[in-house]
Amino acid sequence: MRNFLIFYVSLSSCLVFFESCKQKTTDSKLVYEVDNNYHFPYSILEADERYDLKNELREISGLAYFNDHSLLCVNDEKGTIYKFSLKKKEITKKYEFDRSGDYEGIEVVNDQVFVLRSDGNVFTVDHMKKKDILSVKTNTKLNAGNDTEGLGYDSKSNSLLIACKGKPATNNKFKGKRAIYKFSLDSNKLSDLPAFLIDQKEIRNILKFDGYTSFAVTLLEHINPSEGDVTFQPSAVAVHPITNNLYVLGSVGKLLLVLNPEGDILAVVKLKRKLFRQPEGICFSPDGTMFISNEGKGRAANIYQFSYQN
Repeated sequence: MRNFLIFYVSLSSCLVFFESCKQKTTDSKLVYEVDNNYHFPYSILEADERYDLKNELREISGLAYFNDHSLLCVNDEKGTIYKFSLKKKEITKKYEFDRSGDYEGIEVVNDQVFVLRSDGNVFTVDHMKKKDILSVKTNTKLNAGNDTEGLGYDSKSNSLLIACKGKPATNNKFKGKRAIYKFSLDSNKLSDLPAFLIDQKEIRNILKFDGYTSFAVTLLEHINPSEGDVTFQPSAVAVHPITNNLYVLGSVGKLLLVLNPEGDILAVVKLKRKLFRQPEGICFSPDGTMFISNEGKGRAANIYQFSYQN
């Protein structure tokens, strides 16, 4: 018990140290545009709208665009899909699709809804017409060690995008990377290799981590190897409907990455802690409007809306 307490205190202290160092390093600049021809098309400090959520969505973990008036949400506790009205600013419907579990992502594809669980299982739900509905569970071959948190959709390949917060593979490959896989809806199979690999070292170089911050990252990795490199851990992923760029959100690290369709980093955006307490979900409307959801962390959860500045 004593060893556990020492480990817990050490880990907590390192996390605080890491985040404080990182905040000092990046506060002076929020958007790091890597490609000179790319401009980040959102004012990340100026949301057009904020939607405060009630207690049942305090643990909101996934977000998907449903139609002009509604978003779909899941939380990381219940097997329930919540329909949130942007006009009424409240939950208007609930659909129970499975038992309680750690549900982390949701995506709408045509007339079906897909929900991702943190152990790599994907649930296929037909468009919600009843209060209580059944769903079909598919094992993607990813597991709890991969800690699958992000779910998006790539229309060009008709595939779901599954982002791993944890290990990038089921073996020891791709150390120092974060992985995003494609799950084909045509073959119902997961790609053997990641479709995208995000290099943690490249992110540190872009953000120009100082020696203290780099030391904290290394120390945390040694203290808790199961977490690996904590520079960036994906919590959500979405494809931009106009540019086809990939937006990858990370609650750990408080970052938003923009990748081109080939997987090259175009920009790294630092998310202010005061606004984004725990960013866990991202989605877009067809006109490029961006929505980002935040878990409550002891307070009310919320969803921010940002207009697309083409």
